[in-house]
Amino acid sequence: MMARHAAVVAVAISISGCVGQPKPGVVIGSPARTEPATGQSTVVPRPTVAPTVAPVTSPGPWLAAPDQDSVRRVQFRDVAWTGERFVATASVIEAGGGFLDSSDGRMWTLRSETSPIELPVSLGAGPGGVVAVGSIDGTPASWFSHDGLVWTARTNAFPVDPAAAETDAIEVTDVVATDAGWLAVGREDPPCNVNCGLAPVRSIVWMSDDGLDWTRAADQMSLNGAAMTAVTRRASGFVAVGLADLRAIAWTSADGFTWTRAADSPELDALPSDDPPLWTTMDSVATRHGLVVAVGYEGPAGGHGPAARAWWSADGRTWANADGADFLSGGETSVMLAGVTATADGFVAVGSSSGGCPGGIWDSPDGHAWGCSAGADRPLAGLVPSAVAASDSVSVVVGLANVSDPPLDGLPGAVWSRRLP
Repeated sequence: MMARHAAVVAVAISISGCVGQPKPGVVIGSPARTEPATGQSTVVPRPTVAPTVAPVTSPGPWLAAPDQDSVRRVQFRDVAWTGERFVATASVIEAGGGFLDSSDGRMWTLRSETSPIELPVSLGAGPGGVVAVGSIDGTPASWFSHDGLVWTARTNAFPVDPAAAETDAIEVTDVVATDAGWLAVGREDPPCNVNCGLAPVRSIVWMSDDGLDWTRAADQMSLNGAAMTAVTRRASGFVAVGLADLRAIAWTSADGFTWTRAADSPELDALPSDDPPLWTTMDSVATRHGLVVAVGYEGPAGGHGPAARAWWSADGRTWANADGADFLSGGETSVMLAGVTATADGFVAVGSSSGGCPGGIWDSPDGHAWGCSAGADRPLAGLVPSAVAASDSVSVVVGLANVSDPPLDGLPGAVWSRRLP
C-alpha cells in the first residue's frame, strides 16, 4: 500500500513503538487538565485555459535550520502554516508521535510527545484551528488544537464498517478545513502482508464540525476500487486525488458528501517508455488562484526506480501533464514527489530524489513547468524531504537528514526554509 510521505514512512514507523495503552484524560505538559470525554486526551505543548500566475519576486536561498535538540530527536511527517506559526507532526525517537511549532521556520519547539502507540501524521489548518489525522494503537484517530500548541486527541474518531475493520486496512490520509469544520479522506485496502500490489477496496470521506467527532459520507460508486491520498479546497468545493485501476485519478465535490470521479485520460497514465511502469499515483494536491496542481510518481518496473510526475488542472476534472526537470530518471535512480504547496510566488513540491535533483525540492511559478531548487552546487543533497508548507513570506520543507554516519537511534530530522525578500 502506498501511503503519503512514502519516502520516510518506513523509517518513521520503525521508531514509533507499540507498547502501553492510551490514557484518556491524561494531560502531558503544563498546565494540566483532565478532559471528561472517554477516549479523549489533551496534549500540551488537456484542460480548459488555466489561470496564469506570474511570480511575485525571486526567493532567497534555501537555508538549513540551526542545529537544535528538538529537530535532532524527530523524524518529520507533515508541516502546515496556521496563519500564526508553522506546526509539524513527527515520530519522536524513543517515544511515539509529537507536535512541533515554529514562528519563523528555523527555530522549533517540540511542544508535546504522545504515547508510543499514538502517531499523528497529516495536518490541516484553517480559521478554526489545526487538525491532525493518524492512528492510535493502529486505529484511525484525530487530534485538534485551537492554536497548534495545545492538542486534544480522540481515539476511534472515524466511523468505519465493523466488518471491514476486522479484515481490511483503513487509513486516514489527509484533512482540509471547510467553512463549517473539516473534511478528511482515506482509503480501505484488503489485508496484505507482502507484495500485495495496488488494489484498494474503496475511498472513504468523513466530515467533522470540531475535528474530533467525524461523520462518514455514504459509500458511492465513484469511490469504489480507488484510494484517496490527498484533498484540497477551492472556491467551488473540493478536489481529491489518488489512484484507481493502477493509474492516477481525481475527484471533485461541491459539498464534500457527493463525489464525481474525473474521466480517465491518457494524461493520467504512465508515460510511454521501453520499460513501462506498473502504475501512476497522485499523492499530494494544492490550489492557488483557481489552479489545481497534483504531484506523485509512476513505477517502478523493470530496471528503473520510481519517476516523479506532476499535473495541473483548471477545474479538477480534466488534467494536463506538467514538465519537470529531472522528473524522469533511468537506471538505478528514483524520484518520488510526496508533497506540494502553494506559495506567494507559485508552487513548491518535494520528494525523495536519487537522480538529478539533490535535496528533492522543485519550484514552479505556474504549476505547468517545474525546475529543481537544489543543484549539484547546493548543500541540500543530504535532505530527504517529506512535506512542505508556506506562509506569505517563508516556505518550509521538513524531512530527514540523510547523513553518512547516522546515530544508532535513526536518521535525525531536518528543516530547510526559504524567505521571500
